[in-house]
Amino acid sequence: MLTQLIALGLLAAPSGGTAEKGAVIATPDRTASMTVVQPSASRGSALPLGAAAWAQQFDPGDHAPYAIDFTELLDEDEGIAKIEAIKVSSTAALLGIGVDAASGYRPIIDAAGKKIQLWFLVDQAFWEASSFAADGVLLPVSVRIVTDAASPKRYERTAILTVRQL
Repeated sequence: MLTQLIALGLLAAPSGGTAEKGAVIATPDRTASMTVVQPSASRGSALPLGAAAWAQQFDPGDHAPYAIDFTELLDEDEGIAKIEAIKVSSTAALLGIGVDAASGYRPIIDAAGKKIQLWFLVDQAFWEASSFAADGVLLPVSVRIVTDAASPKRYERTAILTVRQL
């Protein structure tokens, strides 16, 4: 089932979203911070302008947590109530890249309600793919969240994951 969702370029959270909370253990270099005013620097290969990038690149054989910090977009007393959807690009799907949905690795919201955490997976058959050689590939991962404000807000933001042989 996960493969079909990935192949469609969409991995939606179960039952229209998840509000599962837990401890976010992703390190600062594996945390992309969303800003109110996104930079407009151009990126190649049709990546969204202003998308945040994770500093730590991802090796196809890795299995480590990555986080997205929404603090700047949220009011002080506001938090993330639900992760509505996580979308990986069709390019990512074709390269066997997805988001782990197994128990203990599902996307979660941190206890403070300001960050989400997800774990990426690459199908082992693709670990040595030539696409991951040299500079690797830049892949957009979009996350849509809903806040717990009295009038809930919805944000969809994109982060860029660099996948390459390290």
